[in-house]
Amino acid sequence: MDTNNKNDLKNYRPMKFVDQMERNKHIILLYDDQKYAYWIIGRYLHNGLAKGESCIFKTADRPEIIEKQLSAEGIDVHSFKKKNLLRIYQVERSDDNKHDILHAFKQRIYEIEESTKGMKPPYRFVGKTVSDIETKDGMKFGILLEKTGHQHFDELNCSLLCYYDISKMEPTRKHEWISSLLRNHHYVIYASEPNRAVAFETVLLEQADNI
Repeated sequence: MDTNNKNDLKNYRPMKFVDQMERNKHIILLYDDQKYAYWIIGRYLHNGLAKGESCIFKTADRPEIIEKQLSAEGIDVHSFKKKNLLRIYQVERSDDNKHDILHAFKQRIYEIEESTKGMKPPYRFVGKTVSDIETKDGMKFGILLEKTGHQHFDELNCSLLCYYDISKMEPTRKHEWISSLLRNHHYVIYASEPNRAVAFETVLLEQADNI
């Protein structure tokens, strides 16, 4: 990581928030530029690895693509994989059946169990909840799945960062989709240009509604 990038990271507002997040929280990362998303993802995983947590990146992409991106964020991927503290877990997901939420939720539980085999808790995850966010059916499915997961989150006993590229999100109801996602996470991070990036606890939204 070059010096200029380190300075940019140091001054990036959400970073202090990421450093102070409590364990076992459900986090949503919204972004419109992958560069800023990986700043957050890299810091989130770095903090977990520094604490000796088992970190799992669930992806439908080829593992080497993710490894290259994490390496660019200063993570010694080879070393942490060798120590069994970092795992890139590839999933095959089509989300063709967007009506059986229970089945989809059970599949996510299965993925958690499979992806952590041989690793020790506490666990820290990064992953996309759904692959299709560009259609209304895909977003409806994603919202219901996030809601179900959030309702049962304490049972999962892990930290989980879900990330969404809002520039690709179905546009006609984007505001509604984002509002629904915020209601079903503990923390939200919007990774964008430095003057627009924010991070906060979603409980603040509930408090504002009650004023």
